[in-house]
Amino acid sequence: MSLRGDKRFDEFLADSFKDGTCVRELRLTNAELTYVRLKFPKSRVKKLPKTNTNTLKKEWYEVRIK
Repeated sequence: MSLRGDKRFDEFLADSFKDGTCVRELRLTNAELTYVRLKFPKSRVKKLPKTNTNTLKKEWYEVRIK
């Protein structure tokens, strides 16, 4: 991810986990998943079952941050 993309993705993560929310289902690329794990090293990530979407680059994950 580029620096510009990182800033936008950081804003997306901040919005996703605002107001004390600590569990979210997020559709992420491999690079975004790696970034989430680096940003929240104590997070737990669980891959969700595949759906019938045609999106090859992104998968659904349950992300729990601490």
